[in-house]
Amino acid sequence: MINEILVAARYYEEQEQYQEALAEYGRAVQASPNDAEPLLCRGALLAELGQYEAGIADFSAALAIDPYAVTAYNNRGDLYASLGRHETAIEDFTSALSIDNEDVDSYYNRGLSWAELGNLQEALADLDKALSLDPLHGGAYNNRGLIHVRTGDYHRAVADFSKAIEVRTGFACSYDHRGLVYEKLGDMSQAIADYTAALSIAPHNADALYHRGAAYAAVGEKAQALEDFQQMLQFNDARHPLVRLAHQQLQALGK
Repeated sequence: MINEILVAARYYEEQEQYQEALAEYGRAVQASPNDAEPLLCRGALLAELGQYEAGIADFSAALAIDPYAVTAYNNRGDLYASLGRHETAIEDFTSALSIDNEDVDSYYNRGLSWAELGNLQEALADLDKALSLDPLHGGAYNNRGLIHVRTGDYHRAVADFSKAIEVRTGFACSYDHRGLVYEKLGDMSQAIADYTAALSIAPHNADALYHRGAAYAAVGEKAQALEDFQQMLQFNDARHPLVRLAHQQLQALGK
């Protein structure tokens, strides 16, 4: 019976009928109260829906049933990190790794939390480990590149963003990040090329539009700069942190 309920829940989830899916997962939890799987499934859906505290509660309940559930530690840690509770998140990722010391996701996620706390050496160590286990992990290359930017190691940052682009097709943010580093290295033409590549993947990306507009302005290409800033304001939420700067750029350009 429990398997039939889970099949129904997953079907509703695939159809994006999320309330029906949650109801079915709830039935599964009641039908099999000593089974961690329905809790893990419901917790993952709650996390996807942005209901982080409810997701944490389900993952905690799953761990009470199965204290060796690596997925529960990792997923709960991810939710703690989303709530800005990085110390607690690190505890969960570390617990996951004490059970499975080759879990790529736990090294990767712990590395991100270390970086958020400013512990960059610990972050690099975890991302290095994640990449040793999964050399095709685009997210790990991208985030390691961001740490290299923070430490001023721009050439290593370029290498990591380039590797992220190589292993993860369509990774617009890595083009944008690499473009910013090329600017720091004084290569404006390559920076603009990277912003353009990012926009070929995500045409309304606010960061890439702003950065390309600013780069065009810096090299005296006023018409292209105006077009990028205007498109950024047209297609992006007014609450985006770069919107104010785009308005300032337009004023400086006489618009």
